[in-house]
Amino acid sequence: MNRSAPRWSVSCALALACWWASPAAHSEESPEAAAPAKPAFNYALGAIASSSPDYAGGDGRKTRLRPAWAIEYGRFRISTSRGSAFMGHGLGPRESGASATLAQGDQFRLSASLRIDNGRDGSDAPILVGLPSVRSTLRARLSAGYALTPRWSVGAGLSQDILGRDGGAQLSTSVGYTWPVTEQTKVSFSAGASFGDHTYLRGHFGVPAGGSGALPAFDPRAGLYSVDAGFEVMSALSRHWVVLAGARVSQLQGDARRSPLTLEPTGYSVSVGLAYRCCR
Repeated sequence: MNRSAPRWSVSCALALACWWASPAAHSEESPEAAAPAKPAFNYALGAIASSSPDYAGGDGRKTRLRPAWAIEYGRFRISTSRGSAFMGHGLGPRESGASATLAQGDQFRLSASLRIDNGRDGSDAPILVGLPSVRSTLRARLSAGYALTPRWSVGAGLSQDILGRDGGAQLSTSVGYTWPVTEQTKVSFSAGASFGDHTYLRGHFGVPAGGSGALPAFDPRAGLYSVDAGFEVMSALSRHWVVLAGARVSQLQGDARRSPLTLEPTGYSVSVGLAYRCCR
C-alpha cells in the first residue's frame, strides 16, 4: 500500500478547496457587483492554566500556565493552542496555528490550517524512555462545521503530516450544543471521536521489537482510537475582558487502549483562562 497516498489526498483536497474559495474561481461574477466590506481585524491576548495527562494513555499529569492569543484579519487567523477559543466563533472546530476560512455561510464553514505538532519523547514520562520519539512535524488540516439548528452543530477534520516524519493521518468528528445562558455567558457541550491511520497509531501507541526491554512489541491497527466529551463556559466580564473555563474527559479505544503504553485509558483535563479581546 502506498503510504504517501493519505498525504497527497489531503494536499489535493486543500488545493481544490483553496481554488474554489479564491476570487479567480468566481471571476465570471458581474463587475457591477457591490464591493465587499473591508475585512475586520480582531485579536485576543490572555493566558490559560491547565491540567492534563502527561500523554495520551499516561497515568501522570502536567500542569502549566501558558500564553493564549489569536489574531484574525478577515478570513485569516494565527493563534496559539486554545487561543482561538477566546474569539467566540460558533461553528467549530477552532484551529490553532495558521488557518484560513475557505467558505462560510449561515450554517456551513470550511477552513484549512497548518500547525506544528510538537510530538513526544522520553522526557514526557518514564515509560517512554528508550522508545523512538514521535518527531515534531507540520500538519495540514481541512475542517468543516455545519449548524443543524441555532444550537446544535456537527464538525469533522482531516489532518496529515506533510513533512513525512511518520506522523500519519487523523480524522476527528464532533457534535456540539451551545446554551446561551445570558447575553454575556454561554455554555458549550460537545462529544467526539478520533480515528488514526496505521502510521499515526504506530507512532503514538506502538512498541517496536527490541525498542524497550520492559515492554512487549506491539503494532496497533488503524481505526478508532479515542472518544471524548466535555463542556466549556465563556463569559464576557466587560466589553473587552472575557473568562473561559472548561473540562474534558477522553477514553482510549481499540488497539490504543490495548497498547502496553496505555497505563490509564481514561483521562481528563481542566482549564481556566482570561483574555483581553478587541475588534476593529
